[in-house]
Amino acid sequence: MKKESFNKEDFKVFEDKKNIMAQLFGISCSVCGIDEIAYVASNAPKTIGQIAQEAYDENPDISDEELDKLIESPLEAWQEVDDYNSSIGMPTFACDNCYNQLLNGEIQISDLNQEEE
Repeated sequence: MKKESFNKEDFKVFEDKKNIMAQLFGISCSVCGIDEIAYVASNAPKTIGQIAQEAYDENPDISDEELDKLIESPLEAWQEVDDYNSSIGMPTFACDNCYNQLLNGEIQISDLNQEEE
């Protein structure tokens, strides 16, 4: 099941406090590879930056070890979402330019499985 067309409901604005995900994991646009992420797939979980900010808001003295434990499960969830999205041709992360081009049908995501056949 390859995603053929995209609409605004497929994405939400990417809000990662202090740009933590880009700094820690080097995330980039799933389409073109630039590091200016503006949108994320609507099935994406809470960003690591949001989780860290909420943890600090609740407990300003949280240790690095406690924070690491807190983000283990969300990291797994992010990986599952990214793997699933990749399998259906849905970009997990999109820059402004690719987002607009996807919505306008100007570009499509190639299906690696189809290319290999």
